[in-house]
Amino acid sequence: MPTDTVETSPPPSATLADVHGLNDALRDMMMRAKKRHRNLEQTSDHGRIAVLFVLVRQGPMRASELAREVTLDLSTVSRHLRMLEDDGLVAKSADPADKRAFQVGATARGDDFVEQFWTNRAAEIHGALSSAGWTGDDVRTFTELLHKFVRDTEGCFK
Repeated sequence: MPTDTVETSPPPSATLADVHGLNDALRDMMMRAKKRHRNLEQTSDHGRIAVLFVLVRQGPMRASELAREVTLDLSTVSRHLRMLEDDGLVAKSADPADKRAFQVGATARGDDFVEQFWTNRAAEIHGALSSAGWTGDDVRTFTELLHKFVRDTEGCFK
């Protein structure tokens, strides 16, 4: 019994024009994010939130290392840490590598604060995508492709 085989050619590669369009979309996204970031910088919470996010994501570290991570000077980071400590969002502990030094890390309350922030952000994005007619498949496909893009372009920017 003969089987019908249909040969399919691979999908065409992206053209340079396709990639220009992608660059335009990425630039637009980054410019909008930068504008939101600048607006957030106008609030007194911005630096503290940035410091707390790094501690939740990367774990306890010395204040000097934290200052490098958030690209702020040590005196500014120290001021933010004092306020976060007063609010119960971070706590100091002895540095296991050097008992004379201390490190700072997020408390459970700090972890909860960051988790709530990202939950609220996800809800805002969900609302925007839902009203624009995005389906669950659209979101999953976009997420998968965005992760693939990040992996595949790692190191290509000099």
